[in-house]
Amino acid sequence: MVARAHDAPVHVCTVDPSSTYLASGSADGVVKVWDIKRGYVTHIFKGHGGIVSALKFNFPRDPSIVTPQNTLQLITASVDTRIRIFDLTTIASKDQGALRPIAVLEGHVSVPRGLDVTPDGKWLISGGRDSVVLVWNLHAKSTGAKSTENAKGKGKGNMPTLAQTIPVLERVEAVGLLQDGHLVPSSKATQLRFYTAGEKGIVRIWDAKDSSVLYSLGQVADSQSEDQEEQRQIVEAVLVLISLMVTIVIDSTLSATCLRYRLLSPYTQTRTSCSMT
Repeated sequence: MVARAHDAPVHVCTVDPSSTYLASGSADGVVKVWDIKRGYVTHIFKGHGGIVSALKFNFPRDPSIVTPQNTLQLITASVDTRIRIFDLTTIASKDQGALRPIAVLEGHVSVPRGLDVTPDGKWLISGGRDSVVLVWNLHAKSTGAKSTENAKGKGKGNMPTLAQTIPVLERVEAVGLLQDGHLVPSSKATQLRFYTAGEKGIVRIWDAKDSSVLYSLGQVADSQSEDQEEQRQIVEAVLVLISLMVTIVIDSTLSATCLRYRLLSPYTQTRTSCSMT
């Protein structure tokens, strides 16, 4: 336990793929990266325009490349609707708080709530309360990258660009990539498979190729009041195992319900409840 790790409430946390680092984002727009084993802060990133809403490490691993990639990044999102990419290999000489993002992505018009990156570090997906999922190409070259009014890159060499906008027609609270069998993210954005969860209380599995829903976990109510809709809203969804999806629903009384969806095949599923303590 770390006493007073932040000066404001912590809203989001995430752990890197190697379980070496933990990133925490707070209500005052500060993100800290922690060495889990030693318990100290390695980086402090400021400058977010409000509450930090999502975090994701990007440590690319490509088995086809003999020489290890020296890319260690942290991707953040905040209520100012921007997505920032920070280089963890950079160490500020005097003030770690002065570390600036290598890229700032502008495409959402409301709070981004979910981030995920393909294992090779090429594609980033982001989902937000503006009811869209954006697909970003993180390896686009700055010399030949097609500029857009909604996507601005501030880095050198590779300039992340907006590759695709997918309307999902509900506020998104969680988004993630699928990596099982034929659903493995590939080097092409059109072959990405991902899930979304949010205000309607269901999990949808998407094919980015034609922006279509492959199947859904849960049922959509025909008609419901505002209070009922709020009680159904999923605030988090995590792909725990290859065939297990866990969602968390929090109602207006702040009571939490955990639902486990076991995927028996790409188009069938069973649902069980689990207690939250």
